Amino acid sequence: MKKDWMIKESELDEDQIKVLMATLDKSCIVTGCAGSGKSVLALIKAQRIQKERGNNYKIIVFTKALCHYMNSGRKELGLKNQFVYHWQWKHRQNCPSADYMIVDEIQDFDEEEIKEFIGATNKYFFFFGDTAQSIYEGLKDTLPVEEVGYLLPKGEKPKGFGLFRNYRLPINVARYVQYVGVNLDPFEESTYKSPEKAIPFVLNCSNTKEQVISICSIIKRKDLSDVAILLPDNDMVKDIGELLKQQGVDFEMRYNDKEDWRNSVDTLDFSSTNPKLMTYHSAKGLQFETVFLPRIEDFVDDRSSDSKALYVAMTRTYRYLYIMYSGQLPKPLSDIPANLYKTTETEEVEDI
Repeated sequence: MKKDWMIKESELDEDQIKVLMATLDKSCIVTGCAGSGKSVLALIKAQRIQKERGNNYKIIVFTKALCHYMNSGRKELGLKNQFVYHWQWKHRQNCPSADYMIVDEIQDFDEEEIKEFIGATNKYFFFFGDTAQSIYEGLKDTLPVEEVGYLLPKGEKPKGFGLFRNYRLPINVARYVQYVGVNLDPFEESTYKSPEKAIPFVLNCSNTKEQVISICSIIKRKDLSDVAILLPDNDMVKDIGELLKQQGVDFEMRYNDKEDWRNSVDTLDFSSTNPKLMTYHSAKGLQFETVFLPRIEDFVDDRSSDSKALYVAMTRTYRYLYIMYSGQLPKPLSDIPANLYKTTETEEVEDI
């Protein structure tokens, strides 16, 4: 994991400072775009609670992968409590209460789940979320973030905070993904604060195997050590994993076998430099220097949640974005102006 969990107070913007300095004696809901620092601020909030109020707090996230990722930064921040993912908190721990409940990716929970969080809160809760990244439409009836406050009596409604600047996504990647996201705010260049200037690569390979060979070549040539390889579903994850094995690549993966859970695999270790292979959904909340999206020709945007999931996958990068396909680019990628991406990597072609 290359990105440092620690943030300098001198580098915070006024919106982030408001979140960190807000009273611990009132519940809060923090919304923000991808890359606005929500997850890090959630951890810093926990750090402040631990320092000022003790260890009676819980941090809950939606996915197991995000839980692994956030736990990798726990020691660096001096946090004593382990973080848990929602299924674990509910089904293994039976929804234990805490004085302070911190929940990340709140937009991925339904009304009953959010009521459970509120019911388990002895004092105050702090929810962090982004409505542009709710990717479970059609799979579960998630509650819009702006409606969470209505679950509480009028006098107990939480205070709301907004984060409006994106510190992760390079400006050129932001221009590209603007065509993929659903219900995004109009593009504003001043929103994006990353100094990275890399332009996305959209590379056409003859077949899936050549896509994987290309990925391996780029990783080796650029000596990349913070890499994600993301795919729409678990079957594709398994297929790409087999091809990576054929190339002799050491990698880690999260694969969920829904027919037989005993065949599921989760070897993700965010303290290592091995490439991480998983679905778009598993990558929610994570960040990587380089993101590869192979088999994009198989992407289908029949539902808005499909495009939202692709948008989430693309916005995991804080430097390089590589999109790999064979044949024809699907919509909405085929509609993106060609001047917003590169179609060749000279050194890569020579290597292959």
